[in-house]
Amino acid sequence: MTLRIRMNTEIPEDTATLGRKLLKENNRYRVIGDHLPEIVRDEDFADIYASTGRDAVSPALLSMVTIFQFLEDVPDREAAEMVVMRLDWKYALHLPLDYAGFHPTDLCYFRRRLVENEKEALVFDRVLKKVKALGFLKKKGKQRTDSTHVLAVVQKLSRLELVTETMRVALRAIQGADESWYQQAIPASFAEVYVETRRDYRLSDAERQVALRQTGADGFWLLDLLDRDGPLGIQTLAEVETLRTVWEQQYERVEGQVTVRKTMGVNCKELIVSPHETEARSAKKRDKSWIGSKVHVTETISEDPEAEPNFITDVTTDLAPAGDTEALGTIRQNLRARDLLPEQQIVDEGYISGQAITESRAEGVELTGPARPDPSPEGFRLADFQADPEKGQATCPAGHQPERWSEHTTPEGQRTMKAHFGSQCTGCPFFGEGKCTQSAKGRTLSFSEHYTVLAARRLEEKSEAF
Repeated sequence: MTLRIRMNTEIPEDTATLGRKLLKENNRYRVIGDHLPEIVRDEDFADIYASTGRDAVSPALLSMVTIFQFLEDVPDREAAEMVVMRLDWKYALHLPLDYAGFHPTDLCYFRRRLVENEKEALVFDRVLKKVKALGFLKKKGKQRTDSTHVLAVVQKLSRLELVTETMRVALRAIQGADESWYQQAIPASFAEVYVETRRDYRLSDAERQVALRQTGADGFWLLDLLDRDGPLGIQTLAEVETLRTVWEQQYERVEGQVTVRKTMGVNCKELIVSPHETEARSAKKRDKSWIGSKVHVTETISEDPEAEPNFITDVTTDLAPAGDTEALGTIRQNLRARDLLPEQQIVDEGYISGQAITESRAEGVELTGPARPDPSPEGFRLADFQADPEKGQATCPAGHQPERWSEHTTPEGQRTMKAHFGSQCTGCPFFGEGKCTQSAKGRTLSFSEHYTVLAARRLEEKSEAF
């Protein structure tokens, strides 16, 4: 599709006359029409359209309609009807009263075009830039960040259902890509097994295991066939790549024997749970379980909530099982690019760690929030020891010093320091009372390289000011 610049910068006379007569001055769509023209322009989207082809619906128009339908929580079909029937929408969009609209699928294709061209944040950034130019957003100040879950529109699948559905999807994609090769290479009896989605709720455990192994063998046969004789275009299909990944996660093949993995061959951040949405992940946070992803929203905090509105400054999507602290780097990077890095970022305990506090301070941001409780066993905890691991100093509640210190560096490059109190613990009055260790080897304390920062935060939490 080709782009022809044509969104109106002025409100057409017929719409303006009727709108100013019927719409109140504080109507949000009238405010948008009067004061926020050209939030986005067709030119902003020029690089994601071809130079030839049929004319596209104005992407600036579609982007504003996307915002409006989010405000009113309506689907594409209803949003397209509102563009035709609603005076306030036409006023905000600078459309004439007789504008006949567009097909609702244009909204779907527009969003897909944004995603495929990695322009998901384009409209958001343009709106934010306009709000900033109007003086509503100030540099520095306070902002807060929190996360919530995003549900994938997929069914929860058992292990057998996952692998059989992955096979079905892959075979359907292969058939659609090259019908002739499919008919010649794939036996009809093989294809028939995976024509329909398979459910396993009526199978016994033994039957389920047999079906899992058979599906695994079938999948490896198909992958071997594709590697050996499959056309290049089929070998690189996304559905085939998904099949390959799922099989690596679910199965092992040793000397030709296919076995089902007792434990997944991957951590939960990478584990595919549906071939229909390969970025969806299974996650649990406290008592909430879901399949999908996680989104982190950052917004300003007004000094005077009565007079100043709050504005969202960043939206970062991450894998569902990922820890909140893992998103902080991306969030700060986005805020820095928008010149909106705050002086203080307020978060909950999921974002707080000694490393996160240290890294935030290095960028001029004070990360404020409660730390997670000390995970040490019951009895004497780390806070009960007078410790400065960087200096190699520690004193236990009974007044003993470590017999030795050791240091370990994780594969991620994080240092861990350990204080070993050794055999002296067996002569301690607290030994074996449940307050400290019961091991003949004595108590061993582990300190991260950011321990002192986290300990200071836990102490700060007890203050009235905090």
